Amino acid sequence: MTDDFRQRVEAAKGQTTPVEVTISKEQMDAEPKILLIETRLKENVPLSEQAENVVFMSVEDLDAAAEDRSRLDPRLSDPNVQIITT
Repeated sequence: MTDDFRQRVEAAKGQTTPVEVTISKEQMDAEPKILLIETRLKENVPLSEQAENVVFMSVEDLDAAAEDRSRLDPRLSDPNVQIITT
């Protein structure tokens, strides 16, 4: 992971609002358009914790997508969609 990517992540954290897991779950249940970026490997996430509005991406994939936007999940291209990260 590049230092530039880490700096962008830290800058982005300063512009976000922390949310508790229980609150984010309630929000996602109420609004299915909300996306959750999950950085665990999909095969390591129990089926009971997987949902349609979860985007599985490793931190390395996020780093690569920051350099090449074509590697992003297309659902992340809508600037009006609320995104929750782990």
